[in-house]
Amino acid sequence: MDFNITAGEEAAVFHVASLVQDGLSPTDDDLAKELGEEIRPVLQSLLDKGWLVVDEEHELALSTIARHVASSRRDAEGPRASQ
Repeated sequence: MDFNITAGEEAAVFHVASLVQDGLSPTDDDLAKELGEEIRPVLQSLLDKGWLVVDEEHELALSTIARHVASSRRDAEGPRASQ
């Protein structure tokens, strides 16, 4: 796993983590519709670096280590604000 990620990659990781936490299972197509086509190279980079994984339904998920990093970071920042 490559721990050197850009700010844009980090934002994408936390966006995917938020969607998954909300019970959604986003695909790259879902994220491209939501965020624009420019997200695709970011997602590919995160897949290459081991931060994201793709399941058999082509849904994106955080790798085990990425889940730990994301949850640790949220714990350090405090609870999420209710929407």
